[in-house]
Amino acid sequence: MSPTPTSHAADYEPGQLLRELEQRQDDALAQLDELDAKLTEVLKGLGVTLEDECDVDVV
Repeated sequence: MSPTPTSHAADYEPGQLLRELEQRQDDALAQLDELDAKLTEVLKGLGVTLEDECDVDVV
């Protein structure tokens, strides 16, 4: 059987795996920010406004 990707975790230098995961998280958050900005622009073009706070009570 071929080794799983986690079996290579021991090959990383101390902290390297954490740095890689943090970089992936930063990249994902940046992509989400970009998508949010694009969505806001599209909605603004359609005349739709979003409120930051929701006044609807969830039951």
